[in-house]
Amino acid sequence: MPKTGLPSLDKWDPRVWVNQEIHGYKVVEHVATGATGYVLRATFGQGATEMALKIPILKTTSRVRGVNEPTTGVTTLNETMSEATRLLELSGQSKYVVQIRGVLVDRLNVQEIVKGNIALYYRSPPAIVMDFMKGGTAKKLIEDPAYEPLYYSEKWGGIVVMLGQMMAQALDMVHKAGFVHLDVKPQNVLFTSKPPLTGQDMLEQMVAGSLVPKLADLGSAVKSGGKVVQFTSEYAPGEQVLGDEADPSMDVYALGAALYTMLTRTPVHSNTLIEAMNNLSNNPSSNKAANDLESAWDSFSPDVSKIDPKFSAIIPVLKDMLAKDPERRPEAEKVANSLQKLVDKHGRLG
Repeated sequence: MPKTGLPSLDKWDPRVWVNQEIHGYKVVEHVATGATGYVLRATFGQGATEMALKIPILKTTSRVRGVNEPTTGVTTLNETMSEATRLLELSGQSKYVVQIRGVLVDRLNVQEIVKGNIALYYRSPPAIVMDFMKGGTAKKLIEDPAYEPLYYSEKWGGIVVMLGQMMAQALDMVHKAGFVHLDVKPQNVLFTSKPPLTGQDMLEQMVAGSLVPKLADLGSAVKSGGKVVQFTSEYAPGEQVLGDEADPSMDVYALGAALYTMLTRTPVHSNTLIEAMNNLSNNPSSNKAANDLESAWDSFSPDVSKIDPKFSAIIPVLKDMLAKDPERRPEAEKVANSLQKLVDKHGRLG
């Protein structure tokens, strides 16, 4: 136990796990905190194999309305537990998906933790074990100043299109298996090794297969037609936030929004739309928040003029992916084929 005692669940600090053992894994570093979980880097066994542990963020059971309502973390966890075997199997079926190695969850443990047993959360938290991706996220490529030469390279358009083509392949596999990812974004695209700083080198490594982008966070996927338990307002379509059932078209839209951001360094959504989505998320029972979002979504239209003219070949595909009507969005397989044709036609777009 830390000498200063443990934080409460509602103010949890994942760094308390660093240098501790969780389910036989030695935690080395807290890598990131996402919407639904903490990501830790850990080593396993005598060979010190590097793995990633994702531990869901749990909050104490809400008693505000006089009922014990499970938190989103538990809801997501229950989905994951019920599909654990299928997700383990699924994650090995595409080379563009981060592989899940184990789902270490005890339902009774989780019940005790959300009742307030923080010592149990510290010693034996629920965890999803995944391959550790050493190369960081695609988001880093548009935010880290070291990657400025890459972003301004003539090859950048080709890199983004190839990235999109590979992620569309990953989503095609997920969708055909009956699941929806629900949180496609640059933060959830990870690389097997550190991307080089120049466009030519990166393109060559992606073509050779020595640098592979992979879709992360499959452990939070839900069955098609299931309840939407998460979204990121910069990338999710309006209907996902307004409460429609999980549908593969939501992932296609989010991938389009992610590619737009990779090309422009700005969200495709307006500030008004992002604020309306966040407001409804914070006030889910408010009719006004829902009406405000519907209004913002109805009046929104992607500004493709921000995309550099030299990458204009991708605009028709992006427009289809970002269609407001889910019925008009192409399936992931068609997106993968369209982007592959762009790569072939334009000589890797640069």
